[in-house]
Amino acid sequence: MITLRKALVTALLVCALFLGNLPAAPAQELNGEDASGSEGTGLAIYTFFVNIIHEPFRFPLIGFVNIFRGNHTFPQIGFVNWNTGDFSPWQFGFVNTAGGDLNGTQTGFVNTAIGDTSGLQFGFVNTTRSFSGAQIGFVNTVSQESRGLQLGFVNTSVQTLTGTQIGFVNFADSIEDGLPIGFISIVRHGGFRAVEYSFSEFFYFNVGLKLGVEIFYTTIFAAYNSVTEFDAEYFAIGLGFGTIIPITGSFFFNPELNSMSAFMNGGNRQFLSFVPYVGFNISQRLSIAIAPSVTWVRTETDSLPSPSFSMMEHSINESNSIVVGARAALRFRF
Repeated sequence: MITLRKALVTALLVCALFLGNLPAAPAQELNGEDASGSEGTGLAIYTFFVNIIHEPFRFPLIGFVNIFRGNHTFPQIGFVNWNTGDFSPWQFGFVNTAGGDLNGTQTGFVNTAIGDTSGLQFGFVNTTRSFSGAQIGFVNTVSQESRGLQLGFVNTSVQTLTGTQIGFVNFADSIEDGLPIGFISIVRHGGFRAVEYSFSEFFYFNVGLKLGVEIFYTTIFAAYNSVTEFDAEYFAIGLGFGTIIPITGSFFFNPELNSMSAFMNGGNRQFLSFVPYVGFNISQRLSIAIAPSVTWVRTETDSLPSPSFSMMEHSINESNSIVVGARAALRFRF
């Protein structure tokens, strides 16, 4: 065992000495070139702890800190991986940076590509200039065009979105054949933003905020259903999603699926509704919509809530019922 250990240490020292005497660029080098524009020479360091190498170098970088000056086409594995030029195929570490284009994969806590990305960034924070591929993380940011998939808690495309965003919060400056799907999706140019007042068979006063794009948007609801007294038991909150399909002229078809929760009479009550709205655009910003509705009501108490009006009620059991009612809404786009 001792002989094997000594042999391994000797081999590593020989490898380090050999790689440490490779030609490398001087301190003034930038992306593999010196200040005069010609390739420089200098000392390379490869110690398996701190590696500072310049191109051409056709081997992986494996160490705690890996710094490569120029373009590299072999894996980099370490705590910090920094490449000043274009990079492929894979950086694996806590912090990964490609100073040029990334054509491959970055896997780490923070992944950054200064240029364009064609591939995958997988980490807590992912940033790049423009990309086609996938960003999967808690925060995903593209400073120009996003043509792939962003999957995370917060997704931003500072310029054009032509791909898909799936997250809790999505933002894009403009959209072109793209689709944001999330709790809050904001598109500055070409998006759908509206406030809505509506009434239903269970709630007289409903206020909703709609965000997204017409093909898919989400709605955050707040509702109140008493006209005789003010009590917190009559409040409800909810979330829904829908799509707007043009029919002809100013008419549109607008199916929605909404879910609301209310703490009425001391118990939690759920309202899951399908509403196939048919609407009319009064102006560019103002529209109205009406529709029948089908609502599944579920309660944790022994008594089911009664609608203010309905076309049909069917009791499934003591805790569940189906109610067919009607809805009307007035919307203002902003």
